Amino acid sequence: MISEERAWEIAKKIHSLAEIGSKEFESSKLLVQALKEEGFEVVQGYAGIPTAFRAEKKIDKGARVAFLAEYDALPLVGHACGHNIIAASALLSAIKTVQRANKGSVVVIGTPDEEGSGEWAGSKIIMAEKNCFEDIDFVLMTHPGTEWSVGSPSLAVQDFEVTFHGVAAHEAATPEKGVSALDAAILTYTAVNMLRQHVRRDANVVIHGVIREGGVASNVTPDKAVLVYGLRSSDTEYLKELIRKFKRIVEGCSIATGASYTITPIGPMYTTTVFNEPLMAFAEQVLKQLGVDVVPYTETTKRIPRGSTDFANVSQIVPSLEITCKIAPQGTPWHSRDSEKAAVSDEAKKALSIVSEALARIATRLLTDERFAQEVKSAFKSR
Repeated sequence: MISEERAWEIAKKIHSLAEIGSKEFESSKLLVQALKEEGFEVVQGYAGIPTAFRAEKKIDKGARVAFLAEYDALPLVGHACGHNIIAASALLSAIKTVQRANKGSVVVIGTPDEEGSGEWAGSKIIMAEKNCFEDIDFVLMTHPGTEWSVGSPSLAVQDFEVTFHGVAAHEAATPEKGVSALDAAILTYTAVNMLRQHVRRDANVVIHGVIREGGVASNVTPDKAVLVYGLRSSDTEYLKELIRKFKRIVEGCSIATGASYTITPIGPMYTTTVFNEPLMAFAEQVLKQLGVDVVPYTETTKRIPRGSTDFANVSQIVPSLEITCKIAPQGTPWHSRDSEKAAVSDEAKKALSIVSEALARIATRLLTDERFAQEVKSAFKSR
């Protein structure tokens, strides 16, 4: 059996590889090899995604519990989101569960590019759309942070690239012949800023954008301009309404300036997380038994969401749980050099040990306690 020390070495190796999303070839290979050593049957390139995999070990008849592994790093700052810990915890939790459960099946699914860096951004959503979770009864995972908790809310998000095309002209000699794509972009940027004043306050709307391209010479009318936007909300249906308004703004600015445009979604839409109270309550109980100070889920689930994750899309279709494990002090900025260092700290090593034990206990109960498993499923169906 792969030991906690070996799992920690794998976490450190993935950290040093720091492969960005959709290019995690060595990190994926490292996890696959370890799972094969433990007798898991592995499918690589799962769901047509080159760095994804699905590993399964059947114990006996019964339910399937899946642990999700993320292993993509961020550009420039490496594993500043601690996905190396997520990967190692999925591996270790699965192995511990196999050793303890007397029925059911244990699955590890390698889910690339959660950060949205490459071609397979939001791979969990792609997998969900391809029915990859259809035979999974429960999904478990962890995510590093600055506290121990369960029930972190998330924002639905959709990113877009907007490209305006105009007509180049000499800005002094023949300005009347030009159509400025930059004018269209600036008008759009201003109009979207105006939209912020007229959104639902309870929907936790976040709109962020940049003008990525706007011309190359001041005396030439810019014939191309590119904006990149992210639109988020804690209400998925309201986000769809915001997207419609955003698209009308782009269309209006195109008409006003005479520039043509294209709008291209960047990756799939991330939804909001569905909470499962029986799972959260038991997870909280287990973490307390393991001696950690847990923030009550009755508090965390009511917080203003501050980020987005493709785990949320999985939670919409399968009873799911994500535990936040503490690897850094409160106040540590995430996606920073400080959080990148924290992902290989002594505290991260301790957190890996604790959270893998907690997830294994939860998974074992789901596979062996039919009454509890049914309670979890009932809570999901009646939400």
